[in-house]
Amino acid sequence: MKIAFFDLETKYLYQDLGMDIRSGDSSKLGISVAGVLLDGEHRMFREEEVNELISFLKEVDLIVGHNVLRFDFKVLQAYTSENLMDLFIQKTFDTLQELEKVTGKWLGLDDLAKRNLGMSKNAETILIPKMWRDGKCDEVISYLKNDLDMTKAVYEHGCNVGKFKYDHKDYGVSKGEREVSVRWG
Repeated sequence: MKIAFFDLETKYLYQDLGMDIRSGDSSKLGISVAGVLLDGEHRMFREEEVNELISFLKEVDLIVGHNVLRFDFKVLQAYTSENLMDLFIQKTFDTLQELEKVTGKWLGLDDLAKRNLGMSKNAETILIPKMWRDGKCDEVISYLKNDLDMTKAVYEHGCNVGKFKYDHKDYGVSKGEREVSVRWG
């Protein structure tokens, strides 16, 4: 089975475009670079290579990402007339949505990776779009590769271990660490 771990980085944040994060139009954020991790190899696609990315994703058996259904696919949708949700929803495993089903909470990739795998992001997420616009492309690509590695590790942890520790928050206030069981794979 060909499993592709997928993530993308945007050129802008919602606030850069005067939008509210809860109701903003993700399709306006623009892609700086998208990445796929397949068989241990990172493959990067810049904005002008989006058609190649979509073709690549069509060829895999499973697309795994963290928040891809609510965010990444919506950003990518702006670049094609094909309905990406129709194309990809049946073969997408969204770790965020799967964890949300059992916790009722939005769990960040960084927190999951830190608590369960000893991994963490290598830059502040909020700085990435500006870094790209400032020409720090290699640093953004390094950040994206790290996110792909974390996504793969979280997915495999769910498949192999079946338990995650997470920070249980209520209205943004930590209520302590909890553990949840999952059945993936």
